[in-house]
Amino acid sequence: LTLGNDISVSFFPALGFSVNDISLSNPEGFDSTTPFIKAKKLTFAVALLPLLQGQIRVQQLIFEGAELNLRAKTNGVSNWTFPTEENSNQQNTIEDLSLNDVRLVDGAVSFDGGDGKPPMQLSDVDAGVTLQSLDQPAQLTASLTYLRQHVSIDGTLGKPRAVLEKGETPMQAHVKAAPLDATFDGTFNAASGALAGNLTASGGSLRNLLAWIGSPMQQGAGFGAFRIAGAMQHADQTTALNNIDLSLDAIRAHGNLTIVTPATPTGRLQVNGALTAPSIDLNTYLPAPAQDAQAGGVTTSSAWSNDALDLSGLRALDANLSLGVAALKFQRFSFSDVALALKVANGAVDGHLTRLSMYGGTGTARLIADGSRATPQIAVDLNVQNIQAEPLLKDAIGFDRITGRGRLQVTLAGAGRSQAALMHALHGNAAFSFNDGAFKGVNLAAVARSIQSALSGAAIGPGASTDFAELGATFTVANGAAATQDLHLLNPFVRVDGQGLINIGEQSIDMRLAPRAVRSTQGQGGDAATQGLGIPFRVHGPWSHVSFEPALGDVVQNQLRSQIGNVLGHQDQNNPLTQLGASLFGTGASTTPAQSGATTPPASDTASHSGSTTSTATQQPQEQRTPSLGDLLRQATQGRHRSNSNDTTTTTTTAPSP
Repeated sequence: LTLGNDISVSFFPALGFSVNDISLSNPEGFDSTTPFIKAKKLTFAVALLPLLQGQIRVQQLIFEGAELNLRAKTNGVSNWTFPTEENSNQQNTIEDLSLNDVRLVDGAVSFDGGDGKPPMQLSDVDAGVTLQSLDQPAQLTASLTYLRQHVSIDGTLGKPRAVLEKGETPMQAHVKAAPLDATFDGTFNAASGALAGNLTASGGSLRNLLAWIGSPMQQGAGFGAFRIAGAMQHADQTTALNNIDLSLDAIRAHGNLTIVTPATPTGRLQVNGALTAPSIDLNTYLPAPAQDAQAGGVTTSSAWSNDALDLSGLRALDANLSLGVAALKFQRFSFSDVALALKVANGAVDGHLTRLSMYGGTGTARLIADGSRATPQIAVDLNVQNIQAEPLLKDAIGFDRITGRGRLQVTLAGAGRSQAALMHALHGNAAFSFNDGAFKGVNLAAVARSIQSALSGAAIGPGASTDFAELGATFTVANGAAATQDLHLLNPFVRVDGQGLINIGEQSIDMRLAPRAVRSTQGQGGDAATQGLGIPFRVHGPWSHVSFEPALGDVVQNQLRSQIGNVLGHQDQNNPLTQLGASLFGTGASTTPAQSGATTPPASDTASHSGSTTSTATQQPQEQRTPSLGDLLRQATQGRHRSNSNDTTTTTTTAPSP
């Protein structure tokens, strides 16, 4: 103990002193070069008469401009431990203590837990303690600055003696700062630092809170207002939350969570658990799609966005969650009765929808989004049955001209720094088969029966439609364009074969359809190759303004055949979603759905289709090495590179003259 030169002493009515520039060294076993506490001024006074009776009643203990350096070791030894009869053979034990006016004024506190992490620094500390006895509750109030945020603390320790003796005490605390307002009511273990009790915490921005505690996220959408309430158990870096009610933005959920804070400044927050929620809108956390959802539908004339696609927020945490959601929204897709297994690791998210209902049908899906690199990657696998075609296609691509029910299989992947780049880089395959529906905007039976009706426009327009018993096709997708050579439509009085492109990146369609009037009354399950007479027909243009016109020559068929050949030439035969998932999350996950592919007739096939009447994709599991993430990036972009290096390879769907 060292004291300054300015010392004053009093004897009555209290025994005390005041001194400037005081310093108290650490106990043995701790750093001797750093004091336990030093202060610009110390005022100390104890009641005289109780002291004569062996009782310590502190009237004043005021540290002004103090620096308190708290140190602990991994074996539990700390530099603030007071001796008692149980831990010391010395006579100067503290059996009881009374504190009337104990304050820390304009001080600083540093805490080093001995775990190698940087010390926690508190500044601008104004704190006070009131204690009647070691066996009566102690009151604590504090105001301080932590990581540039003002924090106020009010707390109560039910058994102060337990803190000195490293026991357990009831504890209530209220912490309030700009990023967080939290209340705890439970117990505190002074030996381990463990907490157990009920917790309520809320704040205006989860994104700001994560940044404050050392797990920052880049600026973006979502992760705003939050609230959590439930039972908590905390030890070391792990916090278990049981039977909790959770809200984040518009999400309301209930369940159990385990949160592990990073052990190093560069570590990531870990979140594990199981939750159920009535509804979740994932659009809150994704870049807005270019086509705005409106009351009357979508605006399909708007191009894909060129704004930067930012998935960097996935790098802030790791997670393994099981979610049950009654209603789920992803961009314009709507799902219900969803069972989701969600894994986030190393900046990528892998979501398995093991059960979902959508647009009247049921199925499974998997979504992978990789934000670990500068160029985001996204892959999706979807397999649903008994689905309604019109609302699905309208929400998926803004196309609302097909009605009916059926099956849809999609496996797509892409990489791009914007939504537009991603849509232009999509590759994979797809297949659909719809039954008992209609193709709106054209009456193909009338076209097939009469060239006059086609040329006059009587067979096309808002009021025209083609009923069908079966409509199906398989697609190969490369460079954002989906090519098919086996589109077929079966109607009791018309058969339609088709080939062409649906360019997702350019939001356009160019298809050659060959309707034939037939005398067969067979619809669904009938022979697509039934012979008949008809006029080739062309459907082309942007999705927002599709045109229908006769195609009376081979020029359209030849050009479409060339474009389809270009797309097929770029197709990677391996499942892109399985490749991406294996690279990011490994190949052993039991929740990975079966791979799905689509067999495609050779590019030399003509528009007349004479194959099978089913368009369901063929399952093709494959044995292959696990590719690196670099391999996947090259596969996701190789079609674009080929297109740029070969003038004869293009997926442009500019309409040729018939």
